[in-house]
Amino acid sequence: MKIWKIVPALPEHIPAIAARMREEDRREVWASHRHTPGQALENGLARSELAWTCFVHGKPAFMWGAARQGSLISRTGAPWLLGTEGIYMVRREFLKQSRAYVELMQKRFPRLENFVHAENRLSIRWLQWCGFVLDDIPELINDEDFFMFRRNADVYTGSSNDCGDRHLNCRQHVRAE
Repeated sequence: MKIWKIVPALPEHIPAIAARMREEDRREVWASHRHTPGQALENGLARSELAWTCFVHGKPAFMWGAARQGSLISRTGAPWLLGTEGIYMVRREFLKQSRAYVELMQKRFPRLENFVHAENRLSIRWLQWCGFVLDDIPELINDEDFFMFRRNADVYTGSSNDCGDRHLNCRQHVRAE
């Protein structure tokens, strides 16, 4: 029996995730923007053109997406992911799907970039798994170390099924050599 499912993110998913957000994610949203978990999720969802929620055992466990940076004609998106400890229960399953979701974001935004708190080790490993490159030297944001991460579409090759914005069964993409 499948214990998880991914659906388009909705505002009503936010309270369950905010109330149980991983400590690393709490620290990151406070250090970066002085936001509470609920404020960070509300802001992320409101600004995102693509966003999903993963339910684990019928409860919202984590949410992620990509928000356009800059003007309406910008081709740069800011990917984000915030969640609960429930992410650990479906880690392998989510890793199998992650690259396909990043590729879908990259179809909308050829350049993806954002910052990750230097102490958020799980997020850093996930970003690297998905093919993002992190700067070697952290930047200070509100007196905390953050690494900028980025991924450019022209660095990747591969093909995928035409899956649209709502359903993904894409093959994983690999970094061009």
